Amino acid sequence: MKLKNAVNDVQSMSQDGDAILRSLQNKSLPVIDLLVRESLQNSLDATLIGKKETKVDFLIGKFNSPNLANHFEGITQRLTSRFDGTEEFIAIKDRNTSGLTGDYRANDARTANKSNFFKLVFGIGKNQEAEGAGGSWGLGKTSYFRLGIGIVIYYTRVETENGFEERLIASLIESPKQKNRLLPANGRGIAWWGDFEENNLSQLLPITDGEEISKFLEIFNIERYKDDETGTTIIVPYLGRNEMFAEVKDEEAYPWEQSREDAVKIAVQRWYIPRLMNENYSAYHETSLLNCTVNGKGFVKGYNTEPTFDVFQDLYSSALIGKAINKDIEVKPVFLKRNSMKEPSKNPVGNIAFIEVNKVDMQMISPNNKFSPLEYIGVKDEQKIELNNSKIIAYSRKPGMIVEYNVDGEWSPKSNIQKENHNLLGFFVPNSNGELIDKIQEIGYKNLEQYLRATENADHANWIDEDGIRIIQRIHEYTSKIINDHFVGETEEKQTSATSGLSRKFGKLLLPPKNYGKTSSRKGTDPKNKINVGKRNRISDIRVLSSNPISENIVDVDFNVSIQKKSANRIFLQILTQEKKIEKKEWKEKISEHQEFPFEIENLFINTVEGKKYDVYYEEFKDPEISFEQLGDKSEIRIYSNTLNPIVIEGKLTLKIKTSDFIPNIAISSEIKQGDE
Repeated sequence: MKLKNAVNDVQSMSQDGDAILRSLQNKSLPVIDLLVRESLQNSLDATLIGKKETKVDFLIGKFNSPNLANHFEGITQRLTSRFDGTEEFIAIKDRNTSGLTGDYRANDARTANKSNFFKLVFGIGKNQEAEGAGGSWGLGKTSYFRLGIGIVIYYTRVETENGFEERLIASLIESPKQKNRLLPANGRGIAWWGDFEENNLSQLLPITDGEEISKFLEIFNIERYKDDETGTTIIVPYLGRNEMFAEVKDEEAYPWEQSREDAVKIAVQRWYIPRLMNENYSAYHETSLLNCTVNGKGFVKGYNTEPTFDVFQDLYSSALIGKAINKDIEVKPVFLKRNSMKEPSKNPVGNIAFIEVNKVDMQMISPNNKFSPLEYIGVKDEQKIELNNSKIIAYSRKPGMIVEYNVDGEWSPKSNIQKENHNLLGFFVPNSNGELIDKIQEIGYKNLEQYLRATENADHANWIDEDGIRIIQRIHEYTSKIINDHFVGETEEKQTSATSGLSRKFGKLLLPPKNYGKTSSRKGTDPKNKINVGKRNRISDIRVLSSNPISENIVDVDFNVSIQKKSANRIFLQILTQEKKIEKKEWKEKISEHQEFPFEIENLFINTVEGKKYDVYYEEFKDPEISFEQLGDKSEIRIYSNTLNPIVIEGKLTLKIKTSDFIPNIAISSEIKQGDE
């Protein structure tokens, strides 16, 4: 193939290879993930109308470097001397797509900008203009050049007015800062390989001769398109050989990160599970689903897909259609009251679907021993993984690529609303076709899909509001509130936490000055005791009646606790801060592993149970249906009730205060025993 170097005109403000390679800006995602996200998005955007499936094959294999080098004018010797044996490649071959259509002989910018061939091969920052397309910046393809040494090969078959036509062309983007450059005399580090017409060396054209293309593809053992097939195949040779983006060996890498084939399999599920073999997607949008293979092996839900991604697909489908497809999934519409959708009371901005899952649900125990949802989405925070108590909210637009997995962030409540050792998984699906108010339409966004697409980063890894428009910020706020309200409002059936601030007398004597931190968030006040009593709609409730300082660091706290029938309860201590309430476990994991938790429960004295006097310490209490237990580290008291009716217990907690720097809070969490009403 003939070489064409990019013009290096100092007055043209043209980018060099280094600027282009770094333009994507995403340093947190593995380059394999960036490649999968970009390539599948391009294929899905190019799907032919009426096709039920978009077929994409990832091919990972080896090739003979000298055989390939012979096809590249100007760098044959350098390639052969540096890579004289077998090297690795990855190819992405799609079908049921249009291929790289458009005029490749265009001489004017207007015609070239309408050509998909020109946009992909020669353009940077040329966006997809089709309605509902995934790409909006045209920068994602830079991931292709970072995976290998900068060479990317494009093979495509398109249908023209004169029948089917094949096209083959290659390009190079390398940084002028590299030491071992393939084209050291090329000032910009950008070049292409194809063919020239006689007497016209200014315009490079693709190779269109079938036999020549066939010989070239044989190097990679890739078949040509045939019959009425159209599509595009992108080949990236010399995997892992880029000195600017060298692969970093992670000693704590997950198993799938140690194999490119496995890494692609996980990345396909991680980012495209909404559309991957999902008939709910194709039925709702009346467009294609994604049928993907990796080295000839496809994806079958429940057979060779990971349980984590199976759940996320069910969540997506539920949010998409607005109805749970699984009895354990909750689906709620998200309404913004104003300044967003037309007729905001009727048109939600989208739906949020969510579910609580434990290790059994995620097949994390023997014999399957699967990884946690956090690990599958790429999180490597050991504390979060061990705690197994995160809130993970995914979201995506119409094309079906997950934009981000938001972990314990602005999409979900800050407090621990779910059960211990449970993760909360959620999926927000926007009302893409919902019309926006006239004020927003006037600046160019007719519907929500257009606005969200325009606000994505170049790597499509986040949504960020435009200045003066708070749609995304309010989606975060409303979604978080909906999830929180669901759990707080279901306290008769699920675990809850009812808290009560200590009395004012105790606070004045031992705690920091007035207005330090926050009092309990519960509403309502007992006018006699002037204490925070909390709402009474919970499984179990605790009230602080009074407090009596015994010494500088010991306080007796009189309390009244309501225990529901057949329930397991834990009375525990928290620290009140301006942001949230902190338990002992979170204190150790996130605040101070070495500093002691500021409070302890020294003992529990039981005065009465349902009005019957006992006046004994918990160790001496005897009742076949009620039992008490204290943890060895004095962090909590547990009360187990097997009675058929709720009970009220009055007693006294002896509280040890190790420092007056923090405000204590007494709380209770409860869980009705499984199978009981």
